[in-house]
Amino acid sequence: MSRFGHWRRSCPFTAGVLAVAAAVELVVAVGLSAGVVVLSGSGAAMAWLFAALLLVAGVTLLVNPALRHFAGVVALVVGVASLVHANLGGFLLGFAAAVVSGALALSWVPVDDPTCEPEEPSSAVLPVEH
Repeated sequence: MSRFGHWRRSCPFTAGVLAVAAAVELVVAVGLSAGVVVLSGSGAAMAWLFAALLLVAGVTLLVNPALRHFAGVVALVVGVASLVHANLGGFLLGFAAAVVSGALALSWVPVDDPTCEPEEPSSAVLPVEH
């Protein structure tokens, strides 16, 4: 296995990439739509703030997987808040990417984690004799 493949499997890679993509999409939605719809004021400012938070959450997921729960919650909260405060979450694309990223980060479990091994049968269960 390559070094990249090993690193990709050692962190919530998809969640981190989606969080970074959501951050980029929020900024792009504000920057590109200036000719179509004027997105200035609090909507634009909140989009930049949320993009910064999503970028930090995404990089945290890629660099420090131990903080995946915190970064996942940040991505979820920012994604939901972007619906109201940042122009429908970057026209719903940034919102969707942020929420999926947060859900993936919260559900990701390291492969080498001993808690994901199958448990031994409980001694309280008695075998049935026929």
